[in-house]
Amino acid sequence: MKKFIANFSAFVLVMMLLSACTTGDNSATNGTGNTDSQNHDGVTVGYHENVQTLDPHDSSSGIDISVLNTMYESLLTPNQDGELEPLLATEYKISDDGLTYTFELKKGVKFTDGTTFNAKAVKANIKRILDSDGSLNSYRDLKGIKNVKVTGDYEIKITLKEVNSQFLSKIGTKNFASPKTLDSANYAKASTGTGPFKLKEWNHGASVVVVKNEDYWKDEHPKVDKITFKPIPENGSRVAMLKTGELDVMYPVPVNDVKDLQKADGIKVDLYESTYVNYTTVNTSKEEFSSKKVRKAMNYAINKDAYIKVVKNGFAKKATSPLPKTNVNFTSQELYTHNIEKAKQLMKEAGYADGFSATIWGSNSSKDKKGMQFIKQQLKKINIDVKIKQFERGTLSEKINKPKTPEDSQVQMWYVGWSSTPRDTDNALNPLFSTSAFPPNGANTAYYSNPKVDELINGALNSKTKEEKQKKYDKVQKILWDDAPWLFLATDVQQIAMNENLTGVWRSADGNLYIKNVAWK
Repeated sequence: MKKFIANFSAFVLVMMLLSACTTGDNSATNGTGNTDSQNHDGVTVGYHENVQTLDPHDSSSGIDISVLNTMYESLLTPNQDGELEPLLATEYKISDDGLTYTFELKKGVKFTDGTTFNAKAVKANIKRILDSDGSLNSYRDLKGIKNVKVTGDYEIKITLKEVNSQFLSKIGTKNFASPKTLDSANYAKASTGTGPFKLKEWNHGASVVVVKNEDYWKDEHPKVDKITFKPIPENGSRVAMLKTGELDVMYPVPVNDVKDLQKADGIKVDLYESTYVNYTTVNTSKEEFSSKKVRKAMNYAINKDAYIKVVKNGFAKKATSPLPKTNVNFTSQELYTHNIEKAKQLMKEAGYADGFSATIWGSNSSKDKKGMQFIKQQLKKINIDVKIKQFERGTLSEKINKPKTPEDSQVQMWYVGWSSTPRDTDNALNPLFSTSAFPPNGANTAYYSNPKVDELINGALNSKTKEEKQKKYDKVQKILWDDAPWLFLATDVQQIAMNENLTGVWRSADGNLYIKNVAWK
């Protein structure tokens, strides 16, 4: 899309103004994202992939979570520093033995169907998750619950089977829906949360539109009448639409366009070191990849500096652990430096001096294509001939999760990323490396299995002191780094670009968008 330029004829300018007044869109734009904010009643967000679910208990991707957080709320919520603050809970306490969590709940809150938010509603939501027996994504976070007791209209006690050092984060950020709709809700058609917005429509593959909840419990919120979320996989299109004012917020920002957008009139770009780890899983159940020497060779073959320069345009940090540096339990490991000769020697020792052929999977996004092309070129130097296959996100998810055993799995390599909150180390390791997390139960698409790692991850989760937990996570990181079930690449320095007249929009370190408090200046 072309920018409007200053030397247009007066006639064209008049026609533009007339058009803006008659199309029903109350905004006018100068073509550089600098809009007349006084006339805005909504905000349009562009992102790179489709929303997959609007079930508040089944979301897992950052995009799904970002949309859901406008309509649903949790007991606690993270602030921009990553610390948890009260939201639907007013306070909480944890028993001395670390097993019982007591929450005092906010009064005067209603779901959008008019049902009162109270302790019974919280218990009903937890019951739905636990009764799913794993079919809902939230189950893995709450499966350690022993019982839930309503001890008052606005007080609830949750007792665990064993100590879980991450439980506050897990239960605190679970969204709640009206108990009247839990058994029969079609969340793709109607939302029943307590949030500032409610679902108007979900046009699959085109948009999700949420509109103001007129009965929202927080005074003078929300500040806009609606938010429209649009999936726009092609990077150039997202950038052009932000510049012309068709989008007000855009993420992720294509790394090659960051500097250009930073110079653009009317647009601001926020940068932050994230928890988003870029990696490629290597299916250890397949013959060639069952050799640790092969996997280590592949890591030595990848030039991380070049990856960051070429694929990330400089907006990333080299991976020095399976955990991102922003994680509270991060411990740096010895870097897999770029060393082709060492990589070739390891391939020879493993019996693959002449290499082999392999296939790498990824989404159909532009950024994933670029990353896979780079890996293909790098691995060619050690005689691994890589074929690239891209899929629409839903198709890819089905192909990953359909196999029930490692033997049935078709994935060989998967170029992907993972983000978790800085304080939730279990979520940064358990779903990715535990034997119990083989698909479809988790995201361990390396089909990596190490009993010692399983023991340490579970032990860290049940640790009663920070020191004990840190020691176990130190050992986990060391073992994983040496076993190399991934190609360890880089951690993103992520961005979000938006109209400079917007406030109340930010991204957390784990990549989720927080936009429910958005307002025009």
